[in-house]
Amino acid sequence: MTLQPTRRLDIEGAHNVRDLGGYEAADGRTTQWQKFLRADNVGNLPQASQEALADYGVRTVIDLRRRTEIDGEPDNVLERFPRVQYHNIDIVGDAWINQGDSPEPRHRIHAIYKWMLVWRGEKFGETLTTMAQPGALPAMYHCMGGQDRTGLISAFLLSLAGVPNDTIAEDYTLTAEYRAHANLEPGAEPAEDTIQKYRARNCPPEVMLDTLQYIDDHHGGVKSFVMSVGVSDEQIAVLREALLG
Repeated sequence: MTLQPTRRLDIEGAHNVRDLGGYEAADGRTTQWQKFLRADNVGNLPQASQEALADYGVRTVIDLRRRTEIDGEPDNVLERFPRVQYHNIDIVGDAWINQGDSPEPRHRIHAIYKWMLVWRGEKFGETLTTMAQPGALPAMYHCMGGQDRTGLISAFLLSLAGVPNDTIAEDYTLTAEYRAHANLEPGAEPAEDTIQKYRARNCPPEVMLDTLQYIDDHHGGVKSFVMSVGVSDEQIAVLREALLG
């Protein structure tokens, strides 16, 4: 199996492995392929998928899951490749998460994201500084669905590269196209309304726009936020240059 640079990498064993390349940034440049991959659970990939990702260039795997999630399905991704470094950076931890009191998915999910930014911000910083280390790229970071924890990391990276907020929100909500059909029986016909329902329930684009606005209002922007959680100017420059080439 040979993977070509494209938005979604079609590999057996995962549904939502995506490359951050190909997005237009504010300065007229375009984000580079084969630098940063976002993914859902890759804890049990078959050997052919592991080999394909290694051939694609992956050198670092960052597992954003909780310890309890890993205990249920340990991460075997690229385990046979000595050049690949594995890191577990638990974004959420075991603390109670404030989900707010609104039944609306937009407000409930946004409340969860704000909680993570306030109480687990240093873990986002640790993830970004890990990817900024010499020899760390290309990097793949993943959680269970490749949506929330992974979505915030992706938003930070794209924002640092100058990608517009609307595009970042589109990248975030793209998860619906791949996760909505994750549990379909083989041969079943995917329905467009299934994607729409998943998006409305789990990853409406307004959630990401609200979150980026919150970061602007309370931290002065993504760059200021990530610096406040331990990412240096030099490391931001490394990440930005990796994305923009």
